Amino acid sequence: MRSFLFIILLSIACSCSQKNNDDIVVDFKVENMTYSKVAIVVSPEMIKEMELDKHGKATCTLQGDVIYARLFYGEEAKNVFFRKGDRVTISFDANNFKDGMKFEGKNAPVIEYLNSITYAPINPPDYERSLNGIINLANEKIDEATALLKARKLETTNPEFVKQEEGRIKYSYLVSLVMYPMGHIMFDTTYRPNEEYYSTLEQYVQEDESLIDLDIYREFIIESALILGSKDKEISDIYNKNVARMKYIAQHFKNDKLKQSLLNEIAVRQIKKNGINNITELENIYNTYVTDPTLRAAYKTEYDKWNIAVAGKLSPDFKAKDINGKTYSLKDFKGKYLYIDMWATWCGPCKREMPYLKELEKKMEGKNITFLGLSTDEDKAAWEKMVKSGELSGVQLLLGRGSQFQRDYNINGIPHFILIDPDGKILVPCLFEKEEDMVLTKQYMLAEDKKSLTEVEALRVIARFDPDTN
Repeated sequence: MRSFLFIILLSIACSCSQKNNDDIVVDFKVENMTYSKVAIVVSPEMIKEMELDKHGKATCTLQGDVIYARLFYGEEAKNVFFRKGDRVTISFDANNFKDGMKFEGKNAPVIEYLNSITYAPINPPDYERSLNGIINLANEKIDEATALLKARKLETTNPEFVKQEEGRIKYSYLVSLVMYPMGHIMFDTTYRPNEEYYSTLEQYVQEDESLIDLDIYREFIIESALILGSKDKEISDIYNKNVARMKYIAQHFKNDKLKQSLLNEIAVRQIKKNGINNITELENIYNTYVTDPTLRAAYKTEYDKWNIAVAGKLSPDFKAKDINGKTYSLKDFKGKYLYIDMWATWCGPCKREMPYLKELEKKMEGKNITFLGLSTDEDKAAWEKMVKSGELSGVQLLLGRGSQFQRDYNINGIPHFILIDPDGKILVPCLFEKEEDMVLTKQYMLAEDKKSLTEVEALRVIARFDPDTN
């Protein structure tokens, strides 16, 4: 078990000014400076550095309900704890950081406790025990650690911390129950989780809203949800694991605040690390159960970082070569509407659209529009042969497979058609994206003697944005 665990909050910031009474204000006073900065590390992704002035002073303002963190000065560190509204002064002599640090504020006894005790972990050899054996060991360690906490009598000065710390102790050891199948199989290669294991784990998956901000509690619940939500199933990829977690929590949790918070965390993790491609099932669960505006705003912030190819934004750029080896990018086509056809020589549907694209280009001759074919071929020779055949329309460039442009537009299949305006802004990221467009287009196709979907949709969409092109 780690001797110190972080609570990762949905929102935490650091500044040099107090904003409101809920802010956590930390003043630093450093004598005999050897480094010009101090840092508060809430998580690997959340590191706040403060520049000390010539007198060794700095002030940091944090926002958050509960923060376990590490205070660094150079390579040395101390554990710290803050709650909403705290006012704290931390002072130390740089030559005696380890033993000479002073904390002024109601959390001083808490911080002293955090830096003076390390709880004994459950080690890999312990997993040789039976399931009941590992549970008994975890409970013994929970009782021992809780007794040491109680001996500090912190309930009188900081009962909120005691509640959080009891939860931290409890779930830091109960994580061994989640780890048990992987740990025990090292000693018994025939072991597989059974109903006894699943029912035991279910007993410890308890809804406790008071621990909603406690990192180790959330991790225990989220990982337990994966185990219980994927019984007898082999799930290897991250996305399907996250869907299994979300399904279990959505179906079994009664506390709505806790449910929404956990679902939001899992969804945000998924898109933060892996993007927004092919996440329909995750979004269906999320949009059904997560209604809290603050949580949805946090999700949207991460989503929008990936969702860059949307109507109204400047199009992502590309670099692609023509058959003579000349490199082109988006700026070479500014000033005209740009109709992009993403295709490849091996794509049957792409080839079937080519005669219609060629006919469409003829119809639009003299209009303010350029037709551009971007090939995703890996086989350059096959592409060159196709270009020389004269079957293609417009400007033809070789983009190659797996380009950043393709990823930016979340293109998972071809043909894929994009319309960009003369300023380089996206008009339509995918011509067949909207269901109502497809319905109207199919009706139009029937009326127009079953013309190409490409031709009809292109004419209709282009007319929507620039009637003068018709």
